[in-house]
Amino acid sequence: MSIWSIIGKEMRHNPTQVAIGLLCIIVASGLVMGSVTLLSVHDLNSERIIDQKERETRAEMLALENDYRLMMRRLGYNVLILHADESLDALRLQGSPTTTLPEQYVFDLSTGGIENLNHFLPILQQRATWEEQGREILLCGIMGQVPNFQKPEFLTAEGRYRNPIREVLPPGAIEVGYDLARSAGISPGDTVTLFGEEFTVHRVHSRTGNDDDVTVWCNLEKVQGWFNLAGRINGILALECVCDFEEFGRVEQEVRGILPDTQVLEFGTILRARFDARARAAAMRESAIDSEIAYRAQLGGQRQRLVRFLVPVVVAGALVWIFFLILSNVKERRGEIAVMRTVGVGQRTIMGVFLGKAALMGAAGSVIGCLLGLIGVAAWEGIPVWTGDFGLVLRPGMAALTLVGTLVLAVVAGWIPALKAARLDPATILREE
Repeated sequence: MSIWSIIGKEMRHNPTQVAIGLLCIIVASGLVMGSVTLLSVHDLNSERIIDQKERETRAEMLALENDYRLMMRRLGYNVLILHADESLDALRLQGSPTTTLPEQYVFDLSTGGIENLNHFLPILQQRATWEEQGREILLCGIMGQVPNFQKPEFLTAEGRYRNPIREVLPPGAIEVGYDLARSAGISPGDTVTLFGEEFTVHRVHSRTGNDDDVTVWCNLEKVQGWFNLAGRINGILALECVCDFEEFGRVEQEVRGILPDTQVLEFGTILRARFDARARAAAMRESAIDSEIAYRAQLGGQRQRLVRFLVPVVVAGALVWIFFLILSNVKERRGEIAVMRTVGVGQRTIMGVFLGKAALMGAAGSVIGCLLGLIGVAAWEGIPVWTGDFGLVLRPGMAALTLVGTLVLAVVAGWIPALKAARLDPATILREE
C-alpha cells in the first residue's frame, strides 16, 4: 500500500478533524490574501480618488484663479507705453502726454511676439474745453482693443476679441466721468453736444478718484480729426501678466525691442496686487491637493498597521490549532501506529503520513483561502472578477507567496506531532493497551 493511500484513509477516518484543520488554514490564508487585496484596492482607489480630486481641485482652483484674474483686471491697465521723448514730470503735471506716436505702433506690438502684454488700447488724450458745458475736460479718443495675436486663447474662432477689458464704443456714443456727469446733470442715454456734434451718453463711469472722473471718452478718429492728428496717438495702454514679480521692469526691454523710440511706464501697485492674488490662488490649489494626498496616505497607513497586527495573530493561531489537531490525532491513533510499526512500517513512513496530511490540508486550504480572500474582498469593494480592475488589484507574487508560505507553515506545524508519532515505541504501546 502506498503512502498516499494510507494518507487518504487517515484523512477519511476522521473527516471532522480534517475539516476543522482545513478551515483554520482557509481562514489564515484567506485573511492574508484578503488583506493584501484590500491594501491593493485601497491603493487603486486612492490613486483614482486623488487623480479625480486633483482634476476637480485644479479645475476649481483654476476657476478661482480666473476669478482673481478677472477681479484684478477690473483694477484697469497696468502699463502705459509712451514716446521716448515724453517727459514723465510733464505728464504728471499736465495729466496727458504731449508727444505723439504712430497709430500703427499698436498693431506692431500685437503681432511682434511679445509675451507678457495683452489688451492693447491706443489712446489720444488732450486737455480741452467743453464749450457746450462750459468746463475743462480731459478728452480721450479710444478705439477697440487690439489683442496680442501670439495668444489665441483671447480670440474667438472667428478671430474676434474675447472678453476685452473695455468694450468698443458704439457709433455716435461717448462715455463720461463721474464728477463731470454729476456736475453737468448727465445720465446714460442723454443726448449731449460735444464740439458741435451730438452724441448719446453710453455710460457714466463710477468714481475713481483720479483724472477719469473729469474725462470724456470718444471715438479715436473723431478726436484725431478735431486736433488734426490723423493716424496719431499719444499712448498705448496694456495689461501686463506678472507670473514672477521679480521680473518687474523686464517688459520694457521687450517693448523697446519692437518699438525702439518708446518708453514703458509700469504701475507697480496694480502689478503687485495682480501677482499676489494669482499666487495666492495657485497656492490654495496646491494646498488642497496636498491635503487630499496626505489624508489618503494616513488612511492607508492605518490599514497597513491593522493588517500587520491582525495577520500574524491569525496565522499563529491557525498554526497552533493545526499542531494540536495533529498531536491529538497521534494520541488517538497510538494503537494503530504501534500495529503498523509491528508489521514493518518504518519511522519515515509514519512520519510521512502525518506530514503529508498536514501538507494536503495546507495546500487545499491555502488555495481555497486565497481564492475566497481575493474574490471576497474584490466583491466587497465592488470589483467584478471579469473586469480589468480585478487584474489591477491582483498581486500574483503575493498570491504565490501565500500559497507556498501556508503550505510550508502547515508542514512545520505538523512536524513535531509527526516526529512524535514516528518515534513511538510499539512494544510499550501494545503492552499498555
